Amino acid sequence: MSEQNEQVVEWLEELKGQTLFIQKDEFETGKSDVLATDKVRFQLDSVGLKNNRNASIDDYVANEEIVLYGSGTIETAQGETDLPENVYEIPLTGEVKANKQDPSIRLRTDDAMYTIFT
Repeated sequence: MSEQNEQVVEWLEELKGQTLFIQKDEFETGKSDVLATDKVRFQLDSVGLKNNRNASIDDYVANEEIVLYGSGTIETAQGETDLPENVYEIPLTGEVKANKQDPSIRLRTDDAMYTIFT
């Protein structure tokens, strides 16, 4: 586990019990062009850092991921709908860069940019 990933988990731990707003800008494969944007409202209960020791060889599953436990909704073209499970996973793929600028946290992976704020 990288020290930076653990630091992001610590930052998120400070937000337990609060409602988070998460914007995920997903990048087109191999590029920095935004392919899709998801907007999530999430009531954070707890945070974990999951190590996927058996990650697939084709990188379909990230070696590590931050897992937010709680409940939330995602904004769709038809309106808000509940998240299918009581978790929100942030796969930590490739080179991960994190930046905390109160009141937000930005987390960039090879696949997406996550902006998390209260």
